[in-house]
Amino acid sequence: MNNSSPPTHLIVGASKGIGHTLLESSSQLHSTYALSRSRPTSIPSSCTWIEGDASDPASYSDRLPPQIDALTFCPGDIILGSIRKLTTDEILKAFTSSVLDAFVLVKALLPRLRSSSLVFISTVAARSGLPNHCAISTAKSALQGFALSLSADLAPRTRVNVVAPTLTPTENGLSLVGGEKAVPVIEKRHPLKRLPAVSEVCDTINYLHSPSAQSITGQVISIDSGLSALRLNDS
Repeated sequence: MNNSSPPTHLIVGASKGIGHTLLESSSQLHSTYALSRSRPTSIPSSCTWIEGDASDPASYSDRLPPQIDALTFCPGDIILGSIRKLTTDEILKAFTSSVLDAFVLVKALLPRLRSSSLVFISTVAARSGLPNHCAISTAKSALQGFALSLSADLAPRTRVNVVAPTLTPTENGLSLVGGEKAVPVIEKRHPLKRLPAVSEVCDTINYLHSPSAQSITGQVISIDSGLSALRLNDS
């Protein structure tokens, strides 16, 4: 990190969901830049919004700072559906938005990532077999593989980690399951009988970008109330 001025944090996919919530907490710690195709509904006064598409570096690269100390990549089309109904185009769309766009972005930013921390957002479905998750599980599993190899490529100066939450109660997340009425049923499937708050995910991301995590790289941090690892007896 650059000790002479606040570290810079680029949040990609900041117009909604986890990326949008992250803007507020990040702006208290970093000089924050938000990259998205549409303007977030609210932007902290200390945050700089850049309109651009992650897959098209020419649309944003000239407006970025010369050094990026922290990068959080949030995009990824959430496409749900059984293999019986999924199309090849849907699989490709999920893979492109999660993996190819991440590759293009990181490739373009390499000269600015001289000593940085990178965090990618995945999902619990990349580790747990869940019905109707073929597309998103395929895409995010590939993203985790990309991040692991990238952490080796960029060591020792740049750290790369993944945060993999279960369903979080964002507007988009709730819309996928039919709204808040579905939350109690979904919570019962988790060992801790709760869904993580969006702030828990953001706090984990900020921690991974902090000096306190300077020995953590190549890891997938699950924030899933135990869903991916625990099987409890019925009681």
